[in-house]
Amino acid sequence: MTEYDYRFSKKERLCLKNEISLLFEKGRPLTVHPLRLRYILVDSDSDTKCKVLFSVPKKLFKRAVKRNLIRRKIREAYRLNKHLLTGSVPEGKHLLIAFVYLDNSPLAYNIIEDSVKKSLSMVEAAVRKKNIKYE
Repeated sequence: MTEYDYRFSKKERLCLKNEISLLFEKGRPLTVHPLRLRYILVDSDSDTKCKVLFSVPKKLFKRAVKRNLIRRKIREAYRLNKHLLTGSVPEGKHLLIAFVYLDNSPLAYNIIEDSVKKSLSMVEAAVRKKNIKYE
């Protein structure tokens, strides 16, 4: 049985402004309700395979408590299922991904986890088929 690394470290978080702007300008969109993803494969010299950003719009949820709750659910679903992605990313590259929550009401964790699994498998298939521009 394979051991997976279920940690979500600081290195895996997408924080740099230029990487975020590149992702939203040139990244490919993918929608699996209640999430919209943007993803792009870029050159890298770091050891991380994926860098991820989680966003819940303030326009949909005025209270920070609800935004943080939804963000935590998405982050936890990603953390437990990121092994679906990491094997398909080629050496010398890393994948930038943004998860944006679309629904205007907080959904149950199992619904969010199903959409995260489905979207990660779709991104993984696109990476394997080389349907992503290498920037």
